[in-house]
Amino acid sequence: MTRKEQRPLSTRGESPASFPSFRGNFSHALDEKGRVSLPAEFRRILSDHSEEAVVITNYISDGARCIEGFGVKTWQDFEQKLRQKSRFSPKLQKLENFYLSRAAECALDGSGRILIPAHLKTYAGIERDVTFTSSIHGFRIWDTRVWNMIFAAAEQALLEDPEIFAEVDV
Repeated sequence: MTRKEQRPLSTRGESPASFPSFRGNFSHALDEKGRVSLPAEFRRILSDHSEEAVVITNYISDGARCIEGFGVKTWQDFEQKLRQKSRFSPKLQKLENFYLSRAAECALDGSGRILIPAHLKTYAGIERDVTFTSSIHGFRIWDTRVWNMIFAAAEQALLEDPEIFAEVDV
């Protein structure tokens, strides 16, 4: 399995009450059974929090399809927040229909791999090579060709407008 990993910043020393962020981007390949190795740094973070599975679901980022992933506890916290909303909310129903209905809990096997369900591979257009990227709330899994286009477009936007991130204001 081809693997190119860029070592992310350490998350050690963070408050145990908050799940640390996944950081970095990593390239991996699906095996013949559709399994992919979770990046070693992601596995370490999960292990540090006694997590043996992730939840993944379909997602759209910057106009492109990908898979979004979380530790199980983070996903459960998200579901708990949703339970506080009105079940009759049309926006909540759309979120349930698009996001929650496609979610899958994926256990890590003894080699640190997860099996990506066929419906999510098809949705994200994943064939063989994938790129894991960090996000504020979890991580994303992209077909590498799609990720390369998304990254190039973001870089070009920054080159054309160096103030593009000014509105984020952190």
